[in-house]
Amino acid sequence: MSNIDINKLPVPTWTWLKVNENTVAVPDVITKAAYEMDEVSDEVKVGAVDFSSLCLGDVELGAGDEFRKFSHKAKTGGVSFTVGSGVKVEEPVRITYDFGSAEADSDSEGKLSRTAIVLGEGAELTVVMTFKGKAGFGANDIRIRAAKNSKLNLVEIFQLEEGSQFVDSIGGRYLEKGGLKLIQVSSCKGNLSLGCSADLDGYKSTLEIETGYLVVGNDKLDINYVARHRGRKTDTKINVSGVLRDNASKTFRGTIDFIRGCKEATGDEREDVLLMDEGVHNNTVPLILCAEEDVEGTHGASIGKISDEILLYFMSRGIPENEITELMAKSRIDAVVGRIPDEITREKLLA
Repeated sequence: MSNIDINKLPVPTWTWLKVNENTVAVPDVITKAAYEMDEVSDEVKVGAVDFSSLCLGDVELGAGDEFRKFSHKAKTGGVSFTVGSGVKVEEPVRITYDFGSAEADSDSEGKLSRTAIVLGEGAELTVVMTFKGKAGFGANDIRIRAAKNSKLNLVEIFQLEEGSQFVDSIGGRYLEKGGLKLIQVSSCKGNLSLGCSADLDGYKSTLEIETGYLVVGNDKLDINYVARHRGRKTDTKINVSGVLRDNASKTFRGTIDFIRGCKEATGDEREDVLLMDEGVHNNTVPLILCAEEDVEGTHGASIGKISDEILLYFMSRGIPENEITELMAKSRIDAVVGRIPDEITREKLLA
């Protein structure tokens, strides 16, 4: 086993706050994660992944450079999805990764999934990824290249079992009017790290993130989103909503980086956290970096318990307090699930 630092804050703050990065232990042996995929439209070219040949070798990853080195060293292969110019694929690509049933003595071995997504000019694609099983250590490396006017909807569903240690890292480049809409839903057990970095290189390129989570027990959730605004009139919207229960802990880092030259760019990041028990621990670190004057960036957070007014409202209608807390927790997840642009996935999760 060896330790790597992931999800580093682009500009570190006070070390005593312990929010600058997340340290994870990675096994010495990494194998390819097994996956099953629904039938894919003929409009999508499916192949083996090679980040270098797809011009994705040096894309910035949400989890950071140490994770990139780890992924490169593992050399586990993976799958790539390529959509040609002008092709708008109607049926989503659905892929399920199974990280197995790791035993307690499996610390020396982990699994990695790697995915490349390349969209031609004017292309549109929806990819739905589900992560299951018990990952003694598991990781996911996704790299994206979106050409002019292309749009990617990426949905990630985390349903890992208790005891899992998992790192999800996304990186991408988006050219003129290209964009990513990322939806992440986590109601899994274990420790989960989410990282997404987006280079908004082109004029009016966009990043939109919707995240819903439930963290329970002694589990930990660590999030790092970074939007690099390079093109003019680029736009970022980040909305994170979740629930912490028992002794769970969560750290959210959201960085909007306005780089010189990105005139009239806009960015907004919001988080809504419901604290259900006294033992939970929450860190929220919104960060706006600005090297360009003609931009607009905002951030905000709502963190707290269910108000007495809401409790009284529901209890006056005959709903017990324990059911009220369950309803409030479920509503946050369901609100994000309801935005998934795939009816099959959406109905399955809501059911």
